[in-house]
Amino acid sequence: MDSNFLKAFNELATEILLVDDDLRILTMNDAAASNGWNFENSIDLNSLSKIINKQELDESKLTELKDVFDKETYEKLYDLKELAVTNASSITQRDFLLTFVDNNKKTIDITISRSSEFDIFIFEIFQVDSLNMIIDSTRSFSYQKIAAGLARSLAHEVKNPLSGIKGSAQILKKKYSDDFSKKFLKIIVDETDRLNEIVTKILTPAKKPDLNNFNLHEALERVLNLIGVDELKNIELIKSYDPSIPDLYGDKNLFIQAVLNIVQNAIQAMTIKLDNPILKISTGISFRQPINGKVYSTLAQICIEDNGPGIDESIRDQIFFPMVSSKDSGSGLGLSISQDIIRVHGGSISFSRKDAFTKFSILIPINESMLIGTANA
Repeated sequence: MDSNFLKAFNELATEILLVDDDLRILTMNDAAASNGWNFENSIDLNSLSKIINKQELDESKLTELKDVFDKETYEKLYDLKELAVTNASSITQRDFLLTFVDNNKKTIDITISRSSEFDIFIFEIFQVDSLNMIIDSTRSFSYQKIAAGLARSLAHEVKNPLSGIKGSAQILKKKYSDDFSKKFLKIIVDETDRLNEIVTKILTPAKKPDLNNFNLHEALERVLNLIGVDELKNIELIKSYDPSIPDLYGDKNLFIQAVLNIVQNAIQAMTIKLDNPILKISTGISFRQPINGKVYSTLAQICIEDNGPGIDESIRDQIFFPMVSSKDSGSGLGLSISQDIIRVHGGSISFSRKDAFTKFSILIPINESMLIGTANA
């Protein structure tokens, strides 16, 4: 069978299931396999070759949709399939709710059409949840970009008055030498310096990245070394690395700084817990995830989890904005800097809370040529 046809079938962004008249899955493309349709024996592309060449398939290896979905969902799919036959045309159903036998649910748009030449049905699926993720990723990127711009504009306006305040305090220190005055003038100078340092960080242009291939897991181990044994000795550290991830292309030192900021936040969050603090760091491959409105086929995913108290509800939507922090002594720049660095690598950061763990997830697209190199190694 033409390899170009196979490649085109698998490069389609739309999820495709090929199904027979008894609603058994004959095969599917990569987009479907990576979005939850990967049932046993259902992605063998030899099956596609046999379908096109009109050869018989091994029926014992086919997955039946009645074993995948609950009765109501199965019956609705069956009715749509029959309607496609009756009308001799494609049938489209928007916002179609799928309920699986394990009670998980998905909302999809589905188009069912019949190929009379090959006597099969083609299920074209677009997950509504995926569309919402694309929209949300674009909206989030826009909001955060606007917030960062406003923070930099504010920082620029603040910088000059800070210089005036510090200069005035230094003049007063020369005139008033009593302990009382010196004490409070020192506070003014010190706090002015601290604010000036924060403002400078906001206004300083990002360092031009030094882009090269680097090993993800070496970078993560470097982060843990920088944290230090003393900081980690009372924390249960759980690591789960996927060795199949190829080298990433980016600035290794900047990437280390981005992850370091997140890990330090996690450790600080757990200091208020008196028993069993847990830090989890894991890596893996993720498929077809949106970043700033674009869906990437293959990505490296780095997850950092802690069982601290989580992020205050009042700042959840602004956690990546500059100068937003849940810590009394925090500058609110760590996560904002991390996000800027990950964006330099074409990636994204998100967070969630589940089962008493706060999880920060970093996604970075993987170059297809690196995957090919890994497969051939």
